[in-house]
Amino acid sequence: MPLEVIEGKEVPLPVVKKILEKRLSEEEPSLMQRTTYDHAVKFSKLSPDKALELVEKLQQKFGLSGVTAVQIVNVMPKTIDELRTLMVTENRIFLPSELEKMLSIILSYSEEG
Repeated sequence: MPLEVIEGKEVPLPVVKKILEKRLSEEEPSLMQRTTYDHAVKFSKLSPDKALELVEKLQQKFGLSGVTAVQIVNVMPKTIDELRTLMVTENRIFLPSELEKMLSIILSYSEEG
């Protein structure tokens, strides 16, 4: 039976993992679902709640797009250079002080987990 797309939005890997865990418990997964789930399990670095909280905080405090904030949460950079690489899709240049503040917030979430 074909599925209907109701909504499309960017979500971090921990949320993908949570969604697929529920779906996998209800029915036999497709190969794509199984592969996606395995990837999410392997690379999720936060709980779903903490991941969404961090995405929201990055968007509110720094004006990041949803896509960029989600990618930052998926990667959880540990250095300014790693963070700067993820910022290329934003339409502005961030000052080193802004990147340091952002990285400090990201690292605080890393240490909580």
